[in-house]
Amino acid sequence: MTKPIRQNIIDALLNSRNILITAHKSPDGDSLGSQLALAGLLDHLTIPYSIVDEGEVPDKYMFLPGIDSVRNIEDLKNTTESFDTLVVIECSNLERIGSVQRLINDDTKIINIDHHQDNQPFGYINLKDIQASAAGEMIYDILCQGSFPISKAMATNLYTAILTDTGRFHYNSTTPKSLKVSAHLLELGADPVEITEKVYYNLRPQLVRLTGMAVANMQYHLDGRLCLLTVDRKMMKAVDARRGDTEGLVSYSLYSIGVEVGVLFTEVDDRTTKVSLRSQNVIDVAELAANFGGGGHVNASGCIMELPLEQARETIIELVKDRLNGSV
Repeated sequence: MTKPIRQNIIDALLNSRNILITAHKSPDGDSLGSQLALAGLLDHLTIPYSIVDEGEVPDKYMFLPGIDSVRNIEDLKNTTESFDTLVVIECSNLERIGSVQRLINDDTKIINIDHHQDNQPFGYINLKDIQASAAGEMIYDILCQGSFPISKAMATNLYTAILTDTGRFHYNSTTPKSLKVSAHLLELGADPVEITEKVYYNLRPQLVRLTGMAVANMQYHLDGRLCLLTVDRKMMKAVDARRGDTEGLVSYSLYSIGVEVGVLFTEVDDRTTKVSLRSQNVIDVAELAANFGGGGHVNASGCIMELPLEQARETIIELVKDRLNGSV
């Protein structure tokens, strides 16, 4: 009888000597919460591990239990640590982990856990569940598969993962199961009031000012069906913002009546622009992001464009125009 894939993952973890846990570049609530919850399991099993991501942890997630264990690959330039197992969470392809790739070798066994529809089977174990509301829900399922205890800290991390990836249970990825899982996590000690306040309302003044500047300069195109937000380096410097401060800001692009696609452009340098995309109804922004090596969900995705800010904006406007015209 064939074992469930979740059981295969548990067996692989139990047979590992040193595990590297990672996720996509620019960590968010789902990737961080999922990684930390998995780390909680490895602590329980006394299996050595490291959590390494490319990018800084946004301030809003510094309250998560165990967050100090998350390291930025940029701070590990001279590490010689080796790993026999790599767990990749919420990445449609291996390239999305960025420069963390340099910590793995040909003998590293890769476990791929993702809920994006465009995920490629790049691991020797691949768990793909496009029905899952968040990677955190998938980690929860793995814990339940092994009948492992879920501590209050793990429950907090998993609830944060689901809360943020469903847009506070607003996106159509919210399902009866995701709400049942969240209810169980509350029973296990996750505090919904505290978590929501920390993530959405306990913001640094710099972030509030940056949000105000971006919203004040938002632009509408295509008869109001497309809304653009832009954050350039001058704005970031003016308010002393940090790189992770733009996480979640794209949500404001969908607040206006009639908007079907919202985009946030964040200037990285003279030749690089980070693009976050959101949509309503039928427009598949994951397909759009895939043109530039990105990915995500039908209604929420992102990519890095090797183009200057203005050129990236013009390119995306034309691509969205083609798709919106085709949806009429």
